Amino acid sequence: MPFSAPSPARMPPLDYLLADQLEPPKRIARHLGVSLRTLQRWKANSNAPRTAYLALWFESRWGLSALHAQAFNEALHARAWVASLERECERLRDIIRVLESGQGYPAANLGIFHSI
Repeated sequence: MPFSAPSPARMPPLDYLLADQLEPPKRIARHLGVSLRTLQRWKANSNAPRTAYLALWFESRWGLSALHAQAFNEALHARAWVASLERECERLRDIIRVLESGQGYPAANLGIFHSI
């Protein structure tokens, strides 16, 4: 599975990530494992460690959208793979039917077995 985290160039600004959260700042700080003062300092400087950016990104609409798109694409891929396997099974069933009915290439000693 490919990495789903964005590169630093594609990461939204910290202010956007914080504004996108529905929880109060105190709960966000607790989720990140830092104090409220540290979170406020990061916000004032518009800079935070990459781990904090990634944690906030995966909790934001951008991260959830990326995860949902990836899950949807994987489900489509899995369904297409199952459909190809079903077609292959049906093709093999057709071959078995032809061979069982004797309509395929007859064996050289077919007349001997039918005369008994």
